[in-house]
Amino acid sequence: MPKEPHLKPSEIVQRKKKKQKVEQPIPPPPDKPQQCHYYVTRKRRYCSLPAKLTNKYCGEHLTQQEQSEGDLAKRIPCPYDNSHTVYEKDLENHMKTKCNSRPREPDVYHDLNINCTIPLSIEELEFQKNIYSHKQMHAQPWITRVQLSELSKQELDSLVNKVKHIHVPEIESSILKHPVTESKRQNLKQTKHLDQQSSLLGHMKKEGMLDNKEACFIEFGAGKGELSGYLKPAVEEINGEAAYVLVDRKLVRNKVDNTLLGQGSIRSTVQRVTIDIKDLNLSKVQAIMNKNDKKRKVIALSKHLCGSATDITLKCLMNYVQHEQDNGNKSPISGIIIALCCHQLCRYEMYPNTTYLEENQFNKVDFARLCKMSSWAICGQRPQEENDQEDEHATMTQEDEDNDQTTGHYSGLDHFDREKIGYQCKRVIDMGRVKYLEQFGFNVKLVYYVDSVTSLENCALIATPK
Repeated sequence: MPKEPHLKPSEIVQRKKKKQKVEQPIPPPPDKPQQCHYYVTRKRRYCSLPAKLTNKYCGEHLTQQEQSEGDLAKRIPCPYDNSHTVYEKDLENHMKTKCNSRPREPDVYHDLNINCTIPLSIEELEFQKNIYSHKQMHAQPWITRVQLSELSKQELDSLVNKVKHIHVPEIESSILKHPVTESKRQNLKQTKHLDQQSSLLGHMKKEGMLDNKEACFIEFGAGKGELSGYLKPAVEEINGEAAYVLVDRKLVRNKVDNTLLGQGSIRSTVQRVTIDIKDLNLSKVQAIMNKNDKKRKVIALSKHLCGSATDITLKCLMNYVQHEQDNGNKSPISGIIIALCCHQLCRYEMYPNTTYLEENQFNKVDFARLCKMSSWAICGQRPQEENDQEDEHATMTQEDEDNDQTTGHYSGLDHFDREKIGYQCKRVIDMGRVKYLEQFGFNVKLVYYVDSVTSLENCALIATPK
């Protein structure tokens, strides 16, 4: 048999990519009664929603049903959120009273762009008006326009050298556990999220954030509120002393909100705040007030608050601190713990410490490139079978060449050197956040709270008042 011709490193990478992109065959339709026959390619399974006895598809995927199988009323995408459909004849009523994505009167705590550091561009303001694009994980155009591969060798080398010369203190590795999570471990095949939640709660206990049973615990980017679900038993309040606020810009199913109320005769205060964090005026959130109309101590937490969401959260919290201190409340926040991730999605307009950037000679363009370069830390490192939000965000802004494991990369650096620089970029961004919180009287540290096998995004920011 003739030998294959010798391949260049870049050709080997391309061949590997082609092998990886081979699609798996779609399995036969399910034989389970009334299960939807729509195959969800991204999840590699059939839709789990029920269908009517007379249909093969559920209401969401009824547009897939062949017209020959029956005279179905026409379904069209909802104009407010085209991830779902509605019967055309019901569209007007759906848009007025039914659709969860319909425009509503702003809540009392809504204050447009209050947590942005500098005014947003017209392009970004227009983008935010499109509810569907803003809520789903679409790569934002101003981020995808940043292409490091288009820089000259001199420009790229200058940026790399600038990053290398910024001092970042050594970060401690401290992997903790909290017993409230352990009962679930034996029932889980994948424990990566449980490990992260357990360690975050362990650090909260270590820093005394669980001691005050009457505090208001605010989970930013809460999703279903799973972290808060573990937090409640960790706080060990049984008479509804604590308050829980869950902040997320998306409406989600299978929330834990009712669980947080508790089982006692006196229920905990639970408030879900559906808002973009950039517009959240924390001082007007009702749940922070206790039954005596006094402000509770606030403890902020989050597991993987992507990119600029971390920045506007820190800005939101420090705006609250400033507001409370102006009104005589010297220490309104008892603790902050945020698992950091997706630095490539950061925005200059939302970064809270532009003074730090200027001191290190980073302008707006440099910062955009710094954020993009941070993705070098995790490019090509995630197992193919993993498929969660963190992983999708990680690959959203990657350039085609970034998975190159050889020296054929446009930077001229091998994968090890690029990974090292990528992590340095992340920590440079994080140090600006640390210094920002220190200005408001917080003790702040970065810590590796899980190992890199559990998550490549394994750094957490922890802050407590001095």
